[in-house]
Formats: sequence, C-alpha cells, structure tokens
Amino acid sequence: MPKIRVELRERSYDVVVGSGILSELGKLVADEQWGRDVFIITDPLVNDLYGDEVRKGFKKRPVTLEVPRGERYKDMKAAAKLYDDLVKYGAHRDSLIITLGGGVTCDLGGFIAATYMRGIDYLPVPTTLLAQVDAAIGGKTGVNHPKCKNLIGCFYQPKAVYVDVNTIATLPARELRTGLAEVVKYGVIEDADFFKFLEANSHHLNTKAFEDEDTKRAALKLWLTIVTESVKIKARIVAKDEREAGLRMILNYGHTVGHSIESLTRYRAYNHGEAVAVGMVAAARIAQKMKLCESELVERLKGLLEKLGLPIEVEGLPAKKLIAGLAIDKKVSAGLVNFVLPEKMGKVVIRNDVPVSVIRQVLAEMGAK
Repeated sequence: MPKIRVELRERSYDVVVGSGILSELGKLVADEQWGRDVFIITDPLVNDLYGDEVRKGFKKRPVTLEVPRGERYKDMKAAAKLYDDLVKYGAHRDSLIITLGGGVTCDLGGFIAATYMRGIDYLPVPTTLLAQVDAAIGGKTGVNHPKCKNLIGCFYQPKAVYVDVNTIATLPARELRTGLAEVVKYGVIEDADFFKFLEANSHHLNTKAFEDEDTKRAALKLWLTIVTESVKIKARIVAKDEREAGLRMILNYGHTVGHSIESLTRYRAYNHGEAVAVGMVAAARIAQKMKLCESELVERLKGLLEKLGLPIEVEGLPAKKLIAGLAIDKKVSAGLVNFVLPEKMGKVVIRNDVPVSVIRQVLAEMGAK
C-alpha cells in the first residue's frame, strides 16, 4: 500500500492509501496502541455503509457518535452536541477520535479532537474522494459561521490518515464530481503532467465503471493512482508551510470565489467541489485579463471541468453580494483579498492587487447578475 509521509518534524505522520483498509482498522489502531477508548464520529449514511465493518475489527467496541449529513450542519451547534456526547461517555485525554466520513465529518471531528480537553488524538478515515485528497490531510479543522465558511477552527495534525479507495465505488455521481474538482486543482497549481493525465483519462472518471465487477477493479486501480498523486502533492505543500503562512495558500486556488458562492447560497445550491470548480474558472479568467496566463489555459481548464460534469458558470448569482463575500473570507490579509492565479499549467502566483472592476467583469461574463 502506498504510504506518503507528511513531514512536520515532531508532528509528522503517514497517509496510507490502499484497498480493504476499513476492515483492518481495529488491528492497525491496536498495533500502534492509539487510544484507551475509541470514539467514531460519522454520519448516518456512512455509519450504515461502513460502521459495522470498522467496528468489528476492534476488540473493545468503539462508541459511535453520529452527526447530520451536509455542510450546513458543520457548525457550533453540532460541535456542542459532540462535546456533550464525549462527556457523557467519559472521553479522556488518552482517548482516540476516528473521523469516518467525508469533508464535513473530517473538519468537524478534527475540530472536536483539537479542542476537547485541549486536544486528544484523532485519526481521519475519509470515505469520499473530496476528503481523501483534501479535507483529511494537512491538519485543517473547523466549523462554519453563517457569514463565512470555515471561519472558526485551528490547525491540528492527526496521528495518521487511512484512505480506503474502495469507498469511492459507493459514491453517488455528484459526490464523485465534487472530489474531482480538488483533484483538478492539484494539476493546475503544481503538476502540469498530472493535469494531462486527468485530461487523457477524463472519460473514465465517473461512476459507470463501478457497475460491473471487472471494470470496477480496473477503475479502482486508476483511482488509487489519482488519490496517491493528489496526496503526494498536498503533503509536499503542507510540509513546506504547515500553517498557511505562504506557499500553502496556493491550495486555496478556486476557493476565494468558491467559498463566497457557498456562503451566499447557504451551502445548499452548490456543494464544495462545484463551487470550487466555478471559482477556479473565475480565477483563471481573472489571470487572463491581468495578462498572467494565456487563453489556452482557461479553455483547457473549462474543457476538463465540463467533461467531468462540473459547473463553470455562476448562473444568476448577484455579483455585488459575491464580491462582498470576498471581504470576510479567511484569505483576506491587511484588508486585501488574496487570489491564487495561474500563470501556466502547474504554476500559480498569489496576488492581492486584483481590481474589483476585473472581478465584477469576470463574474458578469460568467453569468452573475
């Protein structure tokens, strides 16, 4: 199984990527002697799909805590309920939290682990593509504020991350697509060859291959490569800049406008990957207007996203409110909005001098009101 090291000195850990990991999780945790008691934070659907498979591997049955599905439930109310449950079941500093699920579960569960008793160990076990290539890696934890996504949170590194790519085969088409937006991001910001690989294999990156056992096996090999390469890219960036003081900000490519879209639509109309896809196109078009990149990059990006079934337009959202949402995003520094803008495929630059007129023009061209 591929094992990618996230090098952070005394906080270093491995991301293990493979098939069939869920059933082995209890043994893996026991071998590492992590946690006197184990608490699994998950959602009802993931619990139904994988909860029994995970729990049966533990000699002492873990306590399972469910949180509602959906980005709009990643808030302080859900966090308070989890704190109450941990107190109720006697969680202590030598307990272990396992986050079993997608990005919401990873972010929320990691935040709980970071803040309960000033920090207890946790182990992300991501079951969605989005969480496997992004949310579970790098130690970003947090909850949303009604005005801004992920406004409340902290950096807190896990003991390890275990990724079972078999779970990708159970994802609905829309959930698969949302993860692919983050995968495409890695090609744009860091690896032009990876972007070419995704272009060449775009017709395979859907749920159709999972309908037959023979094609499913071949598809999972492809997904193993995609997840592994994505994790390698993110691990390299996080190792150089753990707390987003500089380089790590490039991981926010597409997220400046994307987060504003999510907040404006109250996390209902767009899922995270869809909003990021639109944000990536917006950033590329801004870069083109600022003479930072050629139109070919914009067209290649739009073409790949469309082939993957992801949106590339704003579709009637008010430009004024989208721009206002940028001002309260975490990527604002000294009153200036930081944009990650592509210069060429595989290379981006961080700029805080994007004229509002350019942003407004791009949003209008993408269908904003």
